[in-house]
Amino acid sequence: MGSPENTFDLDGVDDSALAVENELRPATRPFASELPFALLRRELRWFYVRMRGRVPVVGEAPAREVVAASRIAGWLSDLQPSHRGAFVLRYDGRRWPVRLLRQFGGLTSVVVRFATMRRFRGPTETLAEAEQAAVAALLAHVAAAARPAGLTRGGAVVIDRTRKLRLLRRAALRHVREAERAYFDVRGGAPCAVPSTREGA
Repeated sequence: MGSPENTFDLDGVDDSALAVENELRPATRPFASELPFALLRRELRWFYVRMRGRVPVVGEAPAREVVAASRIAGWLSDLQPSHRGAFVLRYDGRRWPVRLLRQFGGLTSVVVRFATMRRFRGPTETLAEAEQAAVAALLAHVAAAARPAGLTRGGAVVIDRTRKLRLLRRAALRHVREAERAYFDVRGGAPCAVPSTREGA
């Protein structure tokens, strides 16, 4: 007869299986309100604006900046292309009409891209031409939304365009927030990678 160590309790609870199951169960993701957005955006802005979205060659920048840019680039490389694309647009620094910047702020480039891709394009229309048309349409929406709605059919048009602007902004914000959450999932709770300006080169 086998020893107690070789017998199996098929009716009882297998503590070892539970332990393995708990280890394999994905960790609870923090709520959006719990994410360190200030830290994440500081890293992303530094990488895409100051480092221009690339890791400088040794000698082009102080060693500490090369190390920091390399670390951030490593985290970003683990993201989906759509998430990296959200950051490229968010921090591209393009100049847009003032009325669009007032309406969408730092999300303007993301909103313009969304509006461009949702627009019907002719067979010979280039992306640049589609973007120009999308910007013109957005400006028309902003101008119409600035007028009082009133109680006429024109008022309904104003409300409709205001709603379109709100939905576009909400979609752009959701896209960037999803990318920021994905970036946090990859980098975890590591200290801020941006080198301190007080450190020596």
